[in-house]
Amino acid sequence: MSSTKTPNKRFSSPLFLALLPWPAVAAGLFVGHSALLAFVFYASVCLFGIWRLEGFACSLKPRWPLRVHLGVALVSNLLLVGLYQLLGKWLLPAELLNERLAGVGVTAASFVWLFPYFLIGNPLIEELFWRGCLRARGPLYTALLFGSWHSLPIFLIAPLWVAPLGVLGVMAVGFTLDKVVEKTQTLGDAILLHALAADLPLLVILWIASR
Repeated sequence: MSSTKTPNKRFSSPLFLALLPWPAVAAGLFVGHSALLAFVFYASVCLFGIWRLEGFACSLKPRWPLRVHLGVALVSNLLLVGLYQLLGKWLLPAELLNERLAGVGVTAASFVWLFPYFLIGNPLIEELFWRGCLRARGPLYTALLFGSWHSLPIFLIAPLWVAPLGVLGVMAVGFTLDKVVEKTQTLGDAILLHALAADLPLLVILWIASR
């Protein structure tokens, strides 16, 4: 009996599951040279983690009114896109960004699937896994692990001296979203903020750079 339960217990370890995005994303980006493949692998390990950790306890219904989410999204988009417009040619030149994205199969035509993935699929899956299933481990724990695997795509596309700032930014976003879930006791608000205030500005910046 014990010999059959041990592997299941191991594969249900929160730390083990939280580290799975590293090999999944690395395989897609550096072996398959495909961002799409990396996203598929990443979503798969997140869904596997949700299954192994037996789901999540929080509701998916937002508590804050839509105007709050739209207001935060407006400020975030204006701030981040505005900073890119002002400093992007020094921090993340469009030519360099497009060249590195093309190396993993991301072109202007990719926005056909990038927008639905980042505005619907990615926020939902990530919040269910990181802020739903792993939230009991603590906000700092999940924020560090959540942000650390993002170093793979960030260091791939950004200059070496800029990439650490991006990783720290993702950690800060993860920590903030965890606090949103703690405040609202639902994943709904975190999912909306993730999509509109975090992923949407990234998509807009990539779209501007690709033009």
